[in-house]
Amino acid sequence: MDISVGMEQNIVKTQNVVALLEGADENLKNEFIVIGGHYDHLGMGGEGSGSRKPDTIAVHNGADDNASGIASILEIAEKFANQKDKPKRSIIFIAFGAEEIGLIGSKFFVKNPPVDLKKINAMINLDMIGCLDTMTKDLTVGGIGTAKEWDILLKKYSKDNYFNLQKMESGYGPSDHASFFLEDISVLYFFTGVHDKYHTPADDIEIINFDGLKHVANFAFEISNDILRNDKKINFIATEIVKSEKRRHNLKVKLSIVPDFSGIEKKGMRVDAVVKGGIAEKYGLLKGDIIISMENKKINNIHDYMNRLKTFKVGDRITIGVMRNEKKMTFILDL
Repeated sequence: MDISVGMEQNIVKTQNVVALLEGADENLKNEFIVIGGHYDHLGMGGEGSGSRKPDTIAVHNGADDNASGIASILEIAEKFANQKDKPKRSIIFIAFGAEEIGLIGSKFFVKNPPVDLKKINAMINLDMIGCLDTMTKDLTVGGIGTAKEWDILLKKYSKDNYFNLQKMESGYGPSDHASFFLEDISVLYFFTGVHDKYHTPADDIEIINFDGLKHVANFAFEISNDILRNDKKINFIATEIVKSEKRRHNLKVKLSIVPDFSGIEKKGMRVDAVVKGGIAEKYGLLKGDIIISMENKKINNIHDYMNRLKTFKVGDRITIGVMRNEKKMTFILDL
């Protein structure tokens, strides 16, 4: 007996939710900081959703990931709005859509910005900040290497030693701050850590440490408030993007690029960033290039790219086809 199953794909639109609080200084109000986090999660779960229990069809509320971040953004926004002495700079509050399927909301924002990206002084990302361990008080803060001011501010506003800060230099990572970092914007990323309820239906309100969440939100507020009132601008520092490309993907070689994980580009795989000093930079590949072939085999997406890369070894000479500004180009790389 032959059985056939038909599948119907429904494409839906999502949105970013954006609000602006204008600064009080006539000159500095045209500079901005972004305070953001994603509001999407995994829906009802199931195969292909990203759920760690794909066989369980049940609502995934995502209390920690990332209702905790969104609740904090709302609290921070209200606190700023109620200040009698308004900050000098303006604030853009953003709830990003479609983070879970490739940072799509934040990527769209930086590609279609409502303000000049060069006027965005910094981006603060709040993602999974609701499960602070009551014993260790570990709080991961990523991106501290993207501005020399970050470490100073972290020390200034953690004098009571409430947190055990776990500092990470890189501004790149699997959350929305990465989209801003790749546009040369200083970032800070707050995160209380992964837990066994992550990406399961059990990530619900019962696991939230509300006292810890309040402290994280206030910490982010104080740092943001300092930046907004300081006459001096935060200066961007580029940090290393990818340290473990080969190890993470079981590769013998790497091109030292950041690929587009969103799959928005349908005619190849877009290069979201080129790592300084890597092979791709050496041979002239640029951010925004679309890789369409490797060794004359077509590349349609990141999966094709990774599968092809696995077949190469150190010492190979390979040919890569690239579309750049609608012009087809060919590069020969020695790996």
